[in-house]
Amino acid sequence: SCRNETDGDFRVKWHSTDPWRGYYECESGEYVEVFTDAILSGGHESEEMLKKLYDRVLERFDQEDIGFARVFCRSSNVFFTSLEIWVRRDFVQLLKAHAIIARTKGEVDYDNTLYSTGILFPRENLGKFKALLGKKYEITTDKGLADLAAEKGDSLLAELVEAVKGD
Repeated sequence: SCRNETDGDFRVKWHSTDPWRGYYECESGEYVEVFTDAILSGGHESEEMLKKLYDRVLERFDQEDIGFARVFCRSSNVFFTSLEIWVRRDFVQLLKAHAIIARTKGEVDYDNTLYSTGILFPRENLGKFKALLGKKYEITTDKGLADLAAEKGDSLLAELVEAVKGD
């Protein structure tokens, strides 16, 4: 279930990915999504960075009198909630909002790969994979390694076995 305190400005739709899993998606005709990210519970460094970004963005939106809504959509993964910021469908407000978000991302080092690692694999293991695979693949994040494994399948496993034998 979900709670909607917006007097009908938003609708929430459930997407089932299989009989046990899925996620909610928010829709609106009055607002436009300008930012979305995942809140990962469990003490990951990205939580602190997202809080800084979120607090600064909302403070600046208030200063610029930008009408916005905060949206938190759940999923079947109990360790994940989406953090979304939506702005009223107004061209000037949307331009200001995107500028504020871009500047704030720089201030909080949003694109630092630290925030994209240590989620699926312990960082030490990601480092070991990178060392074993050498420069053949540019892996910088957990998702990069997961995508590579999905793409290569058993052939990646064979490469890793050969790399270990070579040590």
